[in-house]
Amino acid sequence: DLGCAFGPFLKAADESGYHCRGIDVSDEGVKYIRETLGLSAKTGRFPADSPKDMFGVDGFDVVTLWYVIEHFPDLDRVLKELSDLLFPGGVLAFSTPNGSGISGRRSLRRFLKQSPADHYTVWTPVNAKRLLARYGFQTYRIRTTGHHPERFGMPIKKGGLLFRLVNRLSRIFSLGDTFEVYAVKEGLSDQTD
Repeated sequence: DLGCAFGPFLKAADESGYHCRGIDVSDEGVKYIRETLGLSAKTGRFPADSPKDMFGVDGFDVVTLWYVIEHFPDLDRVLKELSDLLFPGGVLAFSTPNGSGISGRRSLRRFLKQSPADHYTVWTPVNAKRLLARYGFQTYRIRTTGHHPERFGMPIKKGGLLFRLVNRLSRIFSLGDTFEVYAVKEGLSDQTD
């Protein structure tokens, strides 16, 4: 897990039977993962620090980045490195803000202005699929998340009928302000179980 923070995803994956490793820029987060969660984590800055070198492995079956991919200024290098980390048939999973969600559609200018200064790329489900294909990934699922009916520009009482209706429409039309991508590195895996 690249950008593993204090390890909530690593813990969940470990409890599901995965052999997990994490990398984060935070010494404090990595220390917590190792000492409290008892999982493998190291301090590093991807892509400058290679996870394969850091953990002494040839590659990975799964690589995850939860709300991390938008923080890289050199996306070309990152996507090449992500492809290199994965065995053929390996899974790349990440989440990111959605430029085509309700906030971006209402006012892309405001959406961009309110984005943190360290967000270097704005993703949409459409451009994610196209971009990943260029780096050898076949996208097999995109799940729109981050549904906020209160951002539709109308007075809505949270939990009320209108709130539930707008929330449902947001899901039907994929208007959430974040999304998840699940893609597979193309090629047959030569790994055995």
